[in-house]
Amino acid sequence: MEQKLQSTEIYLNNNEKTALDIASRILGKNVSKASFNGIIGGKNGVYDVDALRYSNPSDYVNEWIVSHNQLYNKEKDCMYEKSSHRVHRLLSDNFLRGYIEQYLTRTYYKKHLGI
Repeated sequence: MEQKLQSTEIYLNNNEKTALDIASRILGKNVSKASFNGIIGGKNGVYDVDALRYSNPSDYVNEWIVSHNQLYNKEKDCMYEKSSHRVHRLLSDNFLRGYIEQYLTRTYYKKHLGI
């Protein structure tokens, strides 16, 4: 599992600048590493998805996406922008979707390794 975490971290590090640039363009503001973490990493509690409840990262990532979609569908007609709208816009970009999936995969490994 540690090797998989290392591979995931290499991917994230190698693609971080591109991901943050795309996220900044999509959201119309500067997205730093810390703000990206808040946008994506802070949603586990909101979506009620705990990496430790899953036996593999794919199931965890899929449930996170399902939970996001459920919240987005409830909030999509809201007259002001909510975080689900921002996440939805980010997930609509193919590159960012893959990056976010790897970001969540890293979260899964870190939680299971107690990091």
